[in-house]
Amino acid sequence: STAYLIGYGFVIPFVVAMPFYFIQALDLRNTCFMVAVASTPVLLTFRCLEAMYGFSPPAVEAQITNYMLYYGSVIEFVFDGKTSHAVKSTTGEALTKARRFLTFYLFLALLFSVFEPCSYAPIDMRPRGSSGPTMEAAITEFLHPGHLANNFAVAYVTHVCLHTGTLGFGAAISLLAGIQTMDIADNPFFLSSSPSDFWGRRWNCLVHGVLKRGTYKPVRSMSENAALAAVATFVASGVLHEYILAIISMGDEGAGNSRADGTKSAQYGMHMAFFAYNAIIFTLEHVIGEAHIFKWSGRNLHPTIISLCVVCSVLPIAHWFTDEYKSTGFYSDYKVGFPIIVSIN
Repeated sequence: STAYLIGYGFVIPFVVAMPFYFIQALDLRNTCFMVAVASTPVLLTFRCLEAMYGFSPPAVEAQITNYMLYYGSVIEFVFDGKTSHAVKSTTGEALTKARRFLTFYLFLALLFSVFEPCSYAPIDMRPRGSSGPTMEAAITEFLHPGHLANNFAVAYVTHVCLHTGTLGFGAAISLLAGIQTMDIADNPFFLSSSPSDFWGRRWNCLVHGVLKRGTYKPVRSMSENAALAAVATFVASGVLHEYILAIISMGDEGAGNSRADGTKSAQYGMHMAFFAYNAIIFTLEHVIGEAHIFKWSGRNLHPTIISLCVVCSVLPIAHWFTDEYKSTGFYSDYKVGFPIIVSIN
């Protein structure tokens, strides 16, 4: 149809290609800014897909003004489910969000001060001894408490980076537009009840929403297979993150090569492997999630303990995701503009 022709033939190729020209024209070097530039075409691509296949949020389709608001803003506005009107934001509510942003800003500055000096690996995991690279040694390393702690530290910093940045955008948009904006994250490390709760309702609600409407629902409607739709969604998530890596690696001679500032460019494929692993965890949850031990845990363990167990299901391979951002200098670039505590020798 005309919608598919325009979407696949013009809109999606245009928005996917634009960041490469935009970054080159402005000569952007800060990796954090490059990720922000890359995020816009990612959201626009999946919003285009959801519009093409008829899965835009109902309130968005109800009024042309809602449609323009939704597709014209990176951060999603909140719409009333009954009236389909955008929910107004008072000055007090916008200022509350601004205060939350300031709190997270200072907290993130503290995290940078603690973890930047140790390259976001507070526990020294450099190999000791002369044992060769055996399968047993690899498994032991992946499950080593020090490795898990390092992965938790950098993953948590990643979460706070995401939450702080989107809170700042959301507060500014609410103040300017007078409309409430959605919160992107909801304490995924300490409140998640399951892997699906972690990814679906707490880690990145903005990206989850567009993936659900732009990939999961269209695939499920065409295949009538929920498992296939879930796998397709994780694959789409892997592709979009590989796309972001391609953008922030602009100017490098090749993946894995060193840059002039000493950092390395991204190693492609690791993000896809990371999300493939999580697709397996997600599938296992639906296969064995009703087992007695999980029901007992849900009734008897503290929610924080349950959440940490959920996080531990992905911690062994979390570096497959975060190492690419460490190697490209994302965290070091993000900290520009933050008050950092440094040691004076």
